[in-house]
Amino acid sequence: MDVTVERRYPVDVERLYEILTSKDFFQTRFEWGKVDDYRFDAFGPQGSEFLIRIVQPMDIRLDKVPSMARRFLPAKADLTTEFRWRPADGGYQADYRFALGNVPVKVGGTMALLADGEQAGQITRVAVNSSVPLVGRKLESLIGERFDRALEGDYRHTLRYIEQHAQQN
Repeated sequence: MDVTVERRYPVDVERLYEILTSKDFFQTRFEWGKVDDYRFDAFGPQGSEFLIRIVQPMDIRLDKVPSMARRFLPAKADLTTEFRWRPADGGYQADYRFALGNVPVKVGGTMALLADGEQAGQITRVAVNSSVPLVGRKLESLIGERFDRALEGDYRHTLRYIEQHAQQN
């Protein structure tokens, strides 16, 4: 399953990059979501890239998962979120990945930040793939649906953060 989402933000590309690579942004987002069990596994320059890796222990509600997919999902797992940012033509680009323990589904893609006058554009490409035949398609679909909703929530929360912090540096 592949998805591409384009968004616009009311700040320039430099400010959007500054926000998306600040610890305060992530800490605020977790606070808004009432999440206090997470850790920064990496946060800062790594060679020519800026690496952000966050690990969050999660309980997985198996009652919401079709029975045929349950055997592939643990009741608890660490969600690892990773962004590798670097300069790109007209802005910045990140390769990112999400991994939930040993679940046989990979979620990854790219996020590009592009200058558009006084605004910034963001193009997010997501690929959800499973290595499990047959049931893997169902897992891809389940995770893809959740990821689609997560992207919409991410956009709303980023706009909220910008609104509350746009004047700060």
